[in-house]
Amino acid sequence: MIVIILMSALCPAAVIAQDRSTGISPLLVRYPDTIFMNATIVTLDNHEMNTDPGSIVQAMAVRDDMILALGSEQDILALAGPETEIIDLGGKMVLPGIVESHVHPMGNSESFAREKFGLRSTPTGYDLSMDVAATPDETMAQVARAMELLLANAVPGPDDWISISLNAAPELGITTDEVAALMNSRRLSDVKISKDDISEIVPNHPFLLTSGNQIFGKTGYDEEGVMRTNMKNIWYHITVDEHGDPVSTPVIEFKP
Repeated sequence: MIVIILMSALCPAAVIAQDRSTGISPLLVRYPDTIFMNATIVTLDNHEMNTDPGSIVQAMAVRDDMILALGSEQDILALAGPETEIIDLGGKMVLPGIVESHVHPMGNSESFAREKFGLRSTPTGYDLSMDVAATPDETMAQVARAMELLLANAVPGPDDWISISLNAAPELGITTDEVAALMNSRRLSDVKISKDDISEIVPNHPFLLTSGNQIFGKTGYDEEGVMRTNMKNIWYHITVDEHGDPVSTPVIEFKP
C-alpha cells in the first residue's frame, strides 16, 4: 500500500533557512503541526532525466500544510513540540503529489484496444466527419443516417475502424469545446452522447468518436501533401500502401 502526500516544499532539516528579520530559524518560532515517521519518503529531488529517485528519508515535519523539514527520524522528532501530532506510517512509502496537466488518454486507449483485440491501426477504415446538429438527439439521428449511407455504398471489413468526427457548427453557435462536452464530462450524468449510444448505431465494428474542428477536403491532400480543410461532410476510406503509409480515397459526400 502506498501513501501519496503532496509535497509543497522540500527542505532538508540540515539546510533550513533562517528568518531574515531576526536571524532565528523558523523551527524555533513555532513547532510542526504534524510529524510523519517510520516511512520511506522518496523526495524526487534529483530532477535529472534518469532513474535516480533522489534523497530518501525516514521522517517529515509539516506545519500549515507545508513541508517544514525532511530527514532522519532522530532529527525530525527533535523538532516536536507539546502539541505536535506524531503519525507512524508503518514503513509505507510517501511520494510527492504528481500532477499531469496535459494528457491524451484516447491514444493509449486506442493502443490498448488494438493490442487486446488484434485490431489494425485506426488510420485504416472509414472516416465519417460531420457537423453536429442543434440537439444531441438530432446529432445522433444524423450519425445513424450517415452509417446507413456508408453501408449502402461500402462494405467495411470486420476489423475496419469506423471513425466518427463531430465538428463544431458556428452557424448554430456550437463551439468545439461544446462538442467535446457532449461526450466528455466530469459527471457521467452530464454526458449527452455515450458509448452505448454509438454502439447501437455501429454495433459490429471498432469505432472512435471524437470532436474536431478540421476535416478533410474532397481530395484529402493538396499537391504539397498538406491536408485540405475547406470542405465539410466528406467521408474517406483510408487504406495503407505497400510501405504502410495511409492512403486516403473519398467514398461519398454526405449532406444531412
